[in-house]
Amino acid sequence: MTVEEKVRQTASKIGDPWTVLSNALKKDILVKLSELNQVVQRLEEKYGVNFEDFDKQNLLDQLGHTWDVEEDYYEWDRVVTELHKLEEILRGVE
Repeated sequence: MTVEEKVRQTASKIGDPWTVLSNALKKDILVKLSELNQVVQRLEEKYGVNFEDFDKQNLLDQLGHTWDVEEDYYEWDRVVTELHKLEEILRGVE
């Protein structure tokens, strides 16, 4: 039995396999979105702006390229990119 068959068989014990798997995927994405939004909120509170404004105002240069500021910038960029990707995936699942 393939992995796909095992998953389908297990999901069918709960309900319609597509609905069960779709709901599980949505829940997982929503948890990840929540975690990423917490990171964004922390950084927005720390710098007083959203990522787009941080970038437009060139705050990386204004604050100096310290290790902490650069580390925050690259984490923020990664998180915002991942948020957009997951939001797009979620729209496709709904």
